[in-house]
Amino acid sequence: MGNPEMCKEDGLVLPEAGPWAKTKHIKIQYYFQLFSTSMKKKWKTRVYIDLFASAGKARIKSTNEIIPGSPLLALEIKDQFDNYIFVEKDQEYIGALKKRIDSLFPNQNCSYINGDCNLQVKSIISAIPSFDRINNGLSLCFIDPYNSNQLNFNTIREISKIYVDFLILIPSYMDINRNEHAYIKEDNPTLDLFLGTDKWREDWRKNRTNYNKFGLFIADYFCIQMKNLGYIYNNLSDMELIKMEVDQNLPLYHIAFFSRNKLGYKFWMETKKNTTKQFDLCFDEE
Repeated sequence: MGNPEMCKEDGLVLPEAGPWAKTKHIKIQYYFQLFSTSMKKKWKTRVYIDLFASAGKARIKSTNEIIPGSPLLALEIKDQFDNYIFVEKDQEYIGALKKRIDSLFPNQNCSYINGDCNLQVKSIISAIPSFDRINNGLSLCFIDPYNSNQLNFNTIREISKIYVDFLILIPSYMDINRNEHAYIKEDNPTLDLFLGTDKWREDWRKNRTNYNKFGLFIADYFCIQMKNLGYIYNNLSDMELIKMEVDQNLPLYHIAFFSRNKLGYKFWMETKKNTTKQFDLCFDEE
């Protein structure tokens, strides 16, 4: 990590982000690098998919510091992916993202899909190269919704039919726990869609004493749903909890990794162990 150009003002749109975004980005880029380098000799083609790609850069609300978003972090790693697929609903954001990538990484094989990822599943799958036993490939799909109403589990279910690992942000506290009173209502479909089932309410009534927070229950339930798709999941400790360090260490969300392969799971455990907020996303120019 360390291209200072990724943290400079360029006149394009800059969505706001909280200071905790830096911690998240440090962890995900560490994993991007570990994944891509380790899989380089095992797979002929490695594909990166970003379902909420945003604009490529963001501004920290409290400090005005500019930080690179997940697309630039995935492009900046040493052993780059062979193909990149960026999905973004906001037209201005995806336009800014393309301009930034064209400027900073002009020679990369990138596809851009402007639309809601839940409505663009066919386009996403079509953008992934066809693989076979000779020309094999592996995809890493990063999913970073701000709220649970932005992601349908059926989107994951469809994409999971190809050989793909997932790195997913679950808004367990910043959205789900905070809005329990609304989401728990029978006529609110938000978590039904997010979890791919409406049976969670009954399970919550039966098991709520086993969880100290509603958001924690939903995060665990989501991971169990992924396990039902064949992905490795052991328990809550598999996830990484991101907190708001500047405000009483309040919990915000979980980052969860899902693979059907034990090696990918091993890499995620290594990422959890070896990443701290002391790393920097951009080095200053000398």
